[in-house]
Amino acid sequence: MSVELLILVENSADDESLRVEHGLSVLVSGMGAMYLFDTGATGEALAENCRWLGVDMFAVDGVVVSHGHYDHTGGLSEVVRTRPQTPLYAHPRAFARRWSDRPGKPLKDISCPVTLEALCGSGAVLHAMRSPELVKYWALVTGPIGGTMPEGESFVVRKDGELVPDAFEDELCLLLRGRDGWVVLTGCCHRGLENTLRAVRFLTHGEPVQAIVGGLHLRSATDAQLDRICELLEAHGRPDLYCGHCTGHRAVDHIRRQMPEKVHAISAGQHICL
Repeated sequence: MSVELLILVENSADDESLRVEHGLSVLVSGMGAMYLFDTGATGEALAENCRWLGVDMFAVDGVVVSHGHYDHTGGLSEVVRTRPQTPLYAHPRAFARRWSDRPGKPLKDISCPVTLEALCGSGAVLHAMRSPELVKYWALVTGPIGGTMPEGESFVVRKDGELVPDAFEDELCLLLRGRDGWVVLTGCCHRGLENTLRAVRFLTHGEPVQAIVGGLHLRSATDAQLDRICELLEAHGRPDLYCGHCTGHRAVDHIRRQMPEKVHAISAGQHICL
């Protein structure tokens, strides 16, 4: 089978009529069902881009939340307002408060802008993703991703009254059956691509990965780290890479130099059939 992806919200757009913001939202369609993977940073951008692209949010069968940062959850209230009783696939920790803690800058709150209680009070139905769940025979939500947390992150959460590094226990991916293997949708890949692909290999029993789509959070990666990413992609059969959002232009260029036919930028309004 094949799946179709429509990029609804991204840092750039194919058409100047579409709204651009630092965020990510992807519409996934296959076998008569539609799911949103993340909802961008604002309900205004999500709703406006849906209107321009002819997407009926009322027809969406559910929302998968990759993790709890505002730029992936900002449109949740708009979705629930438009489509009551929305199934919401998310780890409960996605709704915890969290901050960006960059040297020389004040703490910046980057939490989901709406509480879980408010969403459920408006009709959302939470599927608490503490373990993998098959939502369709062709769509699998991974649940939490294990492994050692990559170094260099600047995000914190509060535990026992103290600010501690965010381990992103809420981060998950959406796996889709494409024509030639599995398609991996990732919001920011804060848990690291190596941990993510290890989880994918385990959950799919080593079946081929056809493509990786989304953000890879490589803006601060060194050349050595980017070389390691290229080696990792080679080891997983050189899947196509459709990347944007937090990946970083330098990282995209670096990976493209080593596998030019495999790397593609994404932008709002783009259709991808896999």
